[in-house]
Amino acid sequence: MSASYQELDAPHFDYDLQPVPGINPHLFRGPIPDLSQPYMACIGGAQSMGRFVANPFPAQLGTALDVPCLNLGLGGAGPRFALQPAVLALLQRAQLVVVQVFAGRSASNSRYDNTVDGRNSGRCVRTGKTKRFEDFLTDLMQREDEPLLRRTVQETREDYAYSMNELAGAITAPKALLWLSRRKPDYTPNYDSVFGIGSHYPQLLDASTLDSFRGAFDAYAECAKPLGVPQALWHGDQVDATSCDEHGQLWNWYYPTPQMHDDAAAKLTPICRELLQR
Repeated sequence: MSASYQELDAPHFDYDLQPVPGINPHLFRGPIPDLSQPYMACIGGAQSMGRFVANPFPAQLGTALDVPCLNLGLGGAGPRFALQPAVLALLQRAQLVVVQVFAGRSASNSRYDNTVDGRNSGRCVRTGKTKRFEDFLTDLMQREDEPLLRRTVQETREDYAYSMNELAGAITAPKALLWLSRRKPDYTPNYDSVFGIGSHYPQLLDASTLDSFRGAFDAYAECAKPLGVPQALWHGDQVDATSCDEHGQLWNWYYPTPQMHDDAAAKLTPICRELLQR
């Protein structure tokens, strides 16, 4: 996923993508610190990776705390990605870990199996075919009634919370949880559309679900304002997750803007400094 972002966004952004030992075939935003020396780690989705951002919050944190930061942000990642042995081993060796709240669509339910790679694709139990969660949900909306949709969403939230609690318990280092979104955690689903069901990133997650695993972390930071949205990008052909106006100007409405990354870094820095001093 990161490689496709780099291909789409070049030459406007250089994400300095590099492999991380043991986590193949994925590439991660560099610079990659010397993993034989003390480091901190941030893990999350493309928001942590920092699409459309020159200086994402993990890099800002590393500079502010004077601790090299390993950015394990990966598009479509969910808590089960972080629980993979090679990834978890890196988190367990870190001095400090920041876990961005992953998208709720990166979890499983009785009709959708997302346990293979822990990202935003899984196996539809009914057909056996692999598809993105949004496509699974669209198909379910066309075939089933709202009560079943509600049960499926609740199952997905419960599975997500179980995995997040498991992740928090497995990380032995001090750990902070980050909510990075253009919305507050609580929202009212509208079951007439996929967006209505999930809302803005992190899709499907509401305050009740967040509360069910938030306490398993040592600290929590909430960044829930659409600062700098929309973000002006460049003139050219439209690329994934952007809109294009009549003048050919591309706009980012989806990913956290530079201002939102600055806000996350500002809120996390004192929290992480305190955790490091414990």
